[in-house]
Amino acid sequence: MKNETIKVGDITYNIANGSCGLNNLDSQTAKVAIIIGTNKIEEIHKNLTQNSTVIKYNADGVEEWRQGNYVYTGLPIFNPSFPVRIEQVQDKDEEGNPKYINKEIMDAVLIAEYRTPNIQDKVREQEQQINGLTAQVAYLQMMSIKEEV
Repeated sequence: MKNETIKVGDITYNIANGSCGLNNLDSQTAKVAIIIGTNKIEEIHKNLTQNSTVIKYNADGVEEWRQGNYVYTGLPIFNPSFPVRIEQVQDKDEEGNPKYINKEIMDAVLIAEYRTPNIQDKVREQEQQINGLTAQVAYLQMMSIKEEV
């Protein structure tokens, strides 16, 4: 059975099925359980910190939604045994007849918390834009002075 996924930046992560509540974020926080697998926690944390766009895919790989303004809170929680999906497995009843049961599949996850941007985030973004524009203006002034000389 497949897992749902999210894409953050250029990296796609398997997530625990049903664990992503990020599309219902209304000025609050929401969490998603990212299956660690072969990824390193530090690398996941770094990628989540550097990227604000999250794209959610269902278990068949079909995009369900995308959001571009989430803020990763930087408060990851490691859980070494988290239910990531339910699989139907064959077992036997008391008489030895085959029967199917649902089995919870557990795995190690990083529970990442996101929130919507607040006023400080917006001010910080505008400051970065102003600093970039200021640098461009200074460069253009320097180039125009060279041309006059």
